[in-house]
Amino acid sequence: MVEINDLTIHRARKGDRAAFRALYDFYAPFSWKIAYRTMHGDVQAATEAVQETFIRVHNSLAKFGGGSAFSTWIYRITYNACMTLLSKQSRANEMQEFNEDTGPTVSSTESIDMKEDMQKILKGITPEERFLLTAREMLGFSFEELADITGKNAGSLRTQLFRLKEEIRTKFGEE
Repeated sequence: MVEINDLTIHRARKGDRAAFRALYDFYAPFSWKIAYRTMHGDVQAATEAVQETFIRVHNSLAKFGGGSAFSTWIYRITYNACMTLLSKQSRANEMQEFNEDTGPTVSSTESIDMKEDMQKILKGITPEERFLLTAREMLGFSFEELADITGKNAGSLRTQLFRLKEEIRTKFGEE
């Protein structure tokens, strides 16, 4: 991913509100995609996760050490904000119907079946698995970026995703 320039980061660390706004404008759209997919397409929950992300970014900006890409640092905060919100939600909210408003309109029986299958898949996996699947397959994160975000080993994430895909293939191949 393209990064914002270091001068903007430096200025934001020093308290420049315009620079922080530039960080937000640059990284919020991608943070939104992570949050939206991780939160089952729940717009309100995703909005809350992104808000929490940038509150945490603002409060911790001075602690960013540069050990990873700035985007990776923000996406890890987004991931953690999502996991925190999901842990606070009741079991009923976790089973909420997945409805992606930004997707194509359903115009055929085949599209309806595909959407229902996607809902079944996403409901049947954990929030962490949902994040891993969508971040890798839909958003194009590398395993190294996912490792930085989740704090796990890239190789174990590869294995976890492989097993998850096999489990999904087995489950939906039998139906």
